[in-house]
Amino acid sequence: MLRIQDLAMSFAGRELYRNVNLFIAPDSRIGLVGPNGSGKSTLFRLFKRELEPDEGTVEVQRDIRIAHLPQTGIVLKERTVLAETLSVFKDIERIETEQERLHSALARAALAERRALQERYAHLQAERDQAGYTHEAQARKMLAELGFFDPDLDRPTSYSSGGFQVRIALAKLLLAEPDVLLLDEPTNYLDIKAIAWLQEYLQQFRGAYVLITHDRYLLDACVDRIWSIEPPLVVSYKGNYHAYAETRAARDAQQVKAAELQQKEIEKTQRFIERFRARKDTARRVKSREKMLERMEIITAPEKRKRIKFRFPEAATIYGQAVVLKDIRQSFGDKRVLSDVYLNVTGGDRIAFFGANGEGKTTLLRIIAGDLEATAGEVWRSEKLSIAFYRQGAEELLDSSLTVIEEVQKEAEGYTPLQLRTILGAFLFPGDDIYKSVNILSGGEKTRLALIKVLLRPSNLLLLDEPTNHLDIESREVLEEAISDYQSTVIFAAHDRFMIDRLATSTVAVRNGHADVFPGNYTQAVSRRPAQKQPEPVQPPAQVPSATHSARVHHQGTKTPENSFVPLCLGGKTSPHSVPPEPDPAQELRKRIQEKEVRIRQLDEDYAAAKARFDFNHARQIWVERQAIIDEVIALRNQQ
Repeated sequence: MLRIQDLAMSFAGRELYRNVNLFIAPDSRIGLVGPNGSGKSTLFRLFKRELEPDEGTVEVQRDIRIAHLPQTGIVLKERTVLAETLSVFKDIERIETEQERLHSALARAALAERRALQERYAHLQAERDQAGYTHEAQARKMLAELGFFDPDLDRPTSYSSGGFQVRIALAKLLLAEPDVLLLDEPTNYLDIKAIAWLQEYLQQFRGAYVLITHDRYLLDACVDRIWSIEPPLVVSYKGNYHAYAETRAARDAQQVKAAELQQKEIEKTQRFIERFRARKDTARRVKSREKMLERMEIITAPEKRKRIKFRFPEAATIYGQAVVLKDIRQSFGDKRVLSDVYLNVTGGDRIAFFGANGEGKTTLLRIIAGDLEATAGEVWRSEKLSIAFYRQGAEELLDSSLTVIEEVQKEAEGYTPLQLRTILGAFLFPGDDIYKSVNILSGGEKTRLALIKVLLRPSNLLLLDEPTNHLDIESREVLEEAISDYQSTVIFAAHDRFMIDRLATSTVAVRNGHADVFPGNYTQAVSRRPAQKQPEPVQPPAQVPSATHSARVHHQGTKTPENSFVPLCLGGKTSPHSVPPEPDPAQELRKRIQEKEVRIRQLDEDYAAAKARFDFNHARQIWVERQAIIDEVIALRNQQ
C-alpha cells in the first residue's frame, strides 16, 4: 500500500536518512523506534506527502485512506467536544448537504414537484436520525474510553487542554476506521486505563498501522515488526520490541567484536609496514598491505551508553515505619477525592500508585509529602524522614537563562565539577551538552534535568509524580536504573506499566476514592481477583454391599465408624463377591494439590527468569497462569 524506495534526506545540514527502503502492507503492525530527534515524525510526514525527500520515491496506493495523529499542531473547530468528534462521520455531512439543496429546491418547486421532494427530504431525515443515533453512541463510548466524562462532551474544544485536544483528535481518527494509522506518541496524554484500552483496540484493528510510542508493553503487545532509526539508516527487525531489543543487542555485540578484531588486524598490518618500509626486498609486500588498508571498509562499533554507577546522596536510613496514613479523607469543595485511605510505608519500600487521571494519585503524594493537609484522618511521619519530591510540571520551573550545568549546580552543594559531569553524562547530557541553554532543551531533556535536581537532594523518601512524561525509552531506562540504585524508600505515580513491573514491590490502585494495596508489581495487581466461593462438594452415595459379604471390622487397629462397611478379606484375598474399595477422596485431593504446587514452583522460577531479562510481557502471562492455579488450590483445599 505504501512504499519508500532508495530514500535519502537531510535537514538543516544533518543527514537523516540514506538508502532507506520500507513497505507497509494492508495488515502491517509496525513499531517505529529511535531516540528523540532521530527523525521518526519526519518519516510520517514523508508518508503523508507533507515533505519531499532529497532522493528516492514515496509511493502511496490510490484510494488508500491514511489517518495521522501528530504530536503537535492539532487544529480543532470551535464547537463542543461531542460535535467535533461527530464531524468525522462524513455520511451525516453528505446528508445535511443534500437536505440543504432540497430545502432550496422546495422553495422554488411547483406544487406537482413538491411531494417527491418532501418524500426525499423525509427519507434523508430518517437516514440522518438513524446514523446520528448510531454515530453518537459510538462517539460517546470512544470518548469515555479515552478519559472524557459526560459534562466534558458539551464543553467547547477551545476550553480543553492540549492533552484533551490530542484525545479528541485520537477519537476522531479511530472512529474514521482508515486503511492506515500513523500514530505519533498516542499515549502521551493517556492514563493507564486508556492505554490498556488502546492496546486492546489496536490488537483488533483490521487495517495497518505504524506506531511511535515509548510504551514498551504497547510495542510488545501490538507490533510484529520494528523499524529502528539508526542514523542514517532505518533497519527493519522482525518481531515485537522485546525480540528487537534482544536481536539488536546480539548484533551490536557481534559488531563490537568484529570491530575489535579488525582494529587488531589494522594495527598488526601498520606495524609490518613501519618495520619493513625501508627494505627493498619487502617493498612489494609493504605496498600490497598499504593498498589493502586503503580498500578496507572500516567496521564501526555501535555506540553503547555506559551505565555509570553513582549512588545519590541519602539521608539517615529508616528501618521501621516511614509514613503511616490512617483513615485519610480528602475533599475539594463538594467533591470527595479520597475516602478511608490506609497506607503503611516501611523503609526500603518501592510503592507504585496507578489509576485513571483525576482519581487522586497526585493528591495522595502531596498528602504524604506534607504539601497538602488532609481534610480528615491521621498522617504520621518518621522523625528521620527527609523527602525529595519530583512534582508534575517541575520542568517548567527551570531557569531558562541558565545552562544545564548551571541549573544543576544550584542543587549540587558539595559536588565537584567532575562528579556533576559524570551525573549529567549518565542522564544523557554528554560532552558539551552540559553547556546547552535550558531555553533550547526539548521536553524530555527538561524532564531529565528536573529529575537530576531532585535526585541530588539528600533524602530517604523519594516521591515521583509521573516522572516518565516526555521521556523516550532510553531516558526511561536511565531513570529506572537510577531508582534501582537508590537504597531508600520510593513512592511513584506512573502510567508506564513496564516501569511499575520493573521497580515496584507493592502497588496501590487509586480508584473510586479508595486506595487498594496489592503486594508485588502491576502485573500481579491486575491479575489478582478474589477467590470465588466453591460449591459444597457432592458426597458420593454410600455403597452398601450384601450382608453375607460385609461386616463391621477393625482395620489395622482403627475402629471402623458406625454404619460403615469394608470388604471382608478371606485368607488375605478379597472375596470375589465383595465390593471393590472406593478411591480415597482425601488422597486424591492431596495428590491434585501437590501437582498444582509443583507447577506453581515451576512458574515462580519462570517468572523470575522472565523478569530478570526484562521480558515483562511474558512475565505477566506467567503470573496470570500462576494466580489461576493458586485459586484452584484454594478451592481444592476448601474441599478437604
